[in-house]
Amino acid sequence: MDIESFLLDLKNAKKRTITYELSPDKSALLDTLAQKVLESKLLHHVSGFVCTDSPLARMRQSSLLSSIKFQALFNKPVICTTSLRDRNSLALSSMLLGANGFDIRIFLALSGDALKLGDQPQAKSVFEGSSLKILELVKALNEGYDLGGNALKYPLPKPIYAFSTISSYAKNKALLKKNLESKIALGASAIITQPVYDLATLNELLEWVDEINNKLAKSAILVPGFFPVLSLKSALYLNSKLPGVSVPASLIERMQEAALKGSEKEVGFELSLKLLESFLNIHKKCHFMNSNNAGLASSMLALI
Repeated sequence: MDIESFLLDLKNAKKRTITYELSPDKSALLDTLAQKVLESKLLHHVSGFVCTDSPLARMRQSSLLSSIKFQALFNKPVICTTSLRDRNSLALSSMLLGANGFDIRIFLALSGDALKLGDQPQAKSVFEGSSLKILELVKALNEGYDLGGNALKYPLPKPIYAFSTISSYAKNKALLKKNLESKIALGASAIITQPVYDLATLNELLEWVDEINNKLAKSAILVPGFFPVLSLKSALYLNSKLPGVSVPASLIERMQEAALKGSEKEVGFELSLKLLESFLNIHKKCHFMNSNNAGLASSMLALI
């Protein structure tokens, strides 16, 4: 599937479109992860992939080079995550230009996790700007200019697209909605959320995107994040440690009961499956995350 066909499917409300997150290893090799994906038959259930960029500031193989490899191997669009944490706008501009020749043309713009969270204490942050600057850069390059206002020698052979992210939960909803609007205003084609765990949150986010699209004459698509909860430990971690995520008390209670009976994985799988199915019945878009467990993702998606 080519990138433009993928984007058309994403914008088609009747077309189920699911992306899966791949996080490269701290290695020069991608063989093990790629083999897991191929053997799981996950390719039958997803439309594309998102390749992470050293999440939590823990060093991994280059998101761009990994994206090139995965896209060639899987023959599906790969969305390359990028941030200004590790590179300034000059380096990022050069990267986006070079990526065009390899048909890596969708970029998920992040501000980037702080280096203090990671495993490279000697590293220095760049943080020239937030994810909004990446959206500005994509717009400029598509118009034939760099961020300094200088014309490119040749126009881009093919357009590039920017996706962005948003928390699924915040105590200050007005601020969350304002952040969402700023990203759509700067041209984000899609907004991928942090994991969502209840229908009320999903419906509210969908309403916000519709309202902002109408206000700004845009057509951004909401892609709700989904991370299956298969243990009490993961439910508690997601709820208390992952910013922008809220796990309902009812789900935590169910997992507590399951933990006492030694059936966390079975109960968690069933609850997660039902939740994902209810989400897709409302909105046929999803970004599936589960720490490279392609087999589990494939088995769950095969049941919906």
